[in-house]
Amino acid sequence: MAPEGGRDLVKVMVAVDGSPPSARAVDMAGRLIQGREGAQVILVHCVAGMSGDLFVGLDAVYRFMEESERLGRSILEAAARRLPEPRPPVLQLLRRGDPGHEIVAVAREQRPDLLVVGRRGLGRLQAALLGSVSAYVIEHWDGPVLVVQ
Repeated sequence: MAPEGGRDLVKVMVAVDGSPPSARAVDMAGRLIQGREGAQVILVHCVAGMSGDLFVGLDAVYRFMEESERLGRSILEAAARRLPEPRPPVLQLLRRGDPGHEIVAVAREQRPDLLVVGRRGLGRLQAALLGSVSAYVIEHWDGPVLVVQ
């Protein structure tokens, strides 16, 4: 990752979801930035919205939203703790919505030098039915993407 225009800053964005591939993505990002002066890390976690019928009541919806955001924040904190010491500045972003779409939206806002995502290894049928976040990111983000298995 050569400096762009003479700058030494390296901005790496990592999508995290608490899974083992996500942890490996954080570890890889940590290795890439270790010892680089001015390095910066952006961690992004996407909280899914509620789908289906909302006949469960507003209290249940609010509890779900609060709990999913609490879990998302703990995933971001755990990912930040995985980064090697001395830790670079870390921006933790929690977004709500479709993970692929939100990851690309954050990348467009933050303009990282590298976007790192973990690959969950869904089978072909699962990936076709559910979609693949890493495939979506590769297709829709115009910058470098590193997919970690």
